[in-house]
Amino acid sequence: MTGIPSQITYTVTYKATRKAGVPADKAGLAAALLNSSQQVGGALGLAIFSAVATSRTTHLLGQHAAVPRALTAGFHQALLTGSAFLLAATFIVLRNPNAHGEAEHPVQLPLTELT
Repeated sequence: MTGIPSQITYTVTYKATRKAGVPADKAGLAAALLNSSQQVGGALGLAIFSAVATSRTTHLLGQHAAVPRALTAGFHQALLTGSAFLLAATFIVLRNPNAHGEAEHPVQLPLTELT
């Protein structure tokens, strides 16, 4: 079950490092940093969204709400929080000038004389 998604993730990570202008000798390091960031982000996201869902569910159960309603509201709150994080990430990526693979400053090559 995890073979295909992990291969897709690897392919995307490899292509992202190639498009970002990373030299070939540093591509492995860049891919490892991207992969580690994805792993940490996934773990942190799961922790945050689980805490949001648990908090909302516990609050509603404290008010004597039905268990299915409390669970649904907790998951709903976690998904809304995830959507807010996704919108914030989209805004950050679109505002970052280097996210499009553009150089921050144009590189000036030295002129050589032709003789």
